[in-house]
Amino acid sequence: MDKKIFVVIAAVCIMLAGCGDKKDTPKTGNDKKVAGGAVTKVTTQEEDEAAETTEAPKETEAPAEEGEEQGPTGADSYEHSLTKTFADKLDARNFSVTYVQNDIDGGEGMQLQYEETLEVNGTGGHQNIINADGSINEVFIVDGACYQADAESGEFQMTARGHVMSDLCSMVLGFSPAESEFKGAETYSDGTVQETFVDETNDTFVCTYADGDLISCESSGYLRDYKTFTEGGVAEIKLPEGN
Repeated sequence: MDKKIFVVIAAVCIMLAGCGDKKDTPKTGNDKKVAGGAVTKVTTQEEDEAAETTEAPKETEAPAEEGEEQGPTGADSYEHSLTKTFADKLDARNFSVTYVQNDIDGGEGMQLQYEETLEVNGTGGHQNIINADGSINEVFIVDGACYQADAESGEFQMTARGHVMSDLCSMVLGFSPAESEFKGAETYSDGTVQETFVDETNDTFVCTYADGDLISCESSGYLRDYKTFTEGGVAEIKLPEGN
């Protein structure tokens, strides 16, 4: 073989061998890549999910639905209750209160029984009662005696004597909370508070307050809705002139 041809063939083989030795750089999902001169890490889906599970879970609190019970968060005893605060106002013995009493145990829905306004000054009291039929009963309590107007003459006749005004809570609430068992208080999302009592006859009474003011008192058979309550300002209570 011509020597010159042999040299050419050998040179070509060397070039081919050199091309076969060049290897591509292997790529893996976790290797660093260079993109525009910045080093970034490419993560796998498994690593992304693992990273999410290591993050502290965010605590979420579902909003309370309107009217949903949030209690019991009220008073833990009668001495700390709103009813005790209200009873103290009554015991100051100078106030006026107006409420509507409804019958809720007649099987025909809520029925109006009467509306009463009670004024108290010391041991004196004045009740004005408007019945469901429109008739009016007016009562004065003076010097331990109870006087009621005669339906025909309009003159006041004594009907009772004794400690008529001794328990104002019973007159206003329909029961004596100090002599009943305090069962607890519950606060609702609308801000109202309900305090529950059970008396010696095992009757349950629920007093409801809004912004600290008494708005109703419910027991088996009746519901009292309180329209107004005013502390002070009641003058000495006397019988009308001519009686």
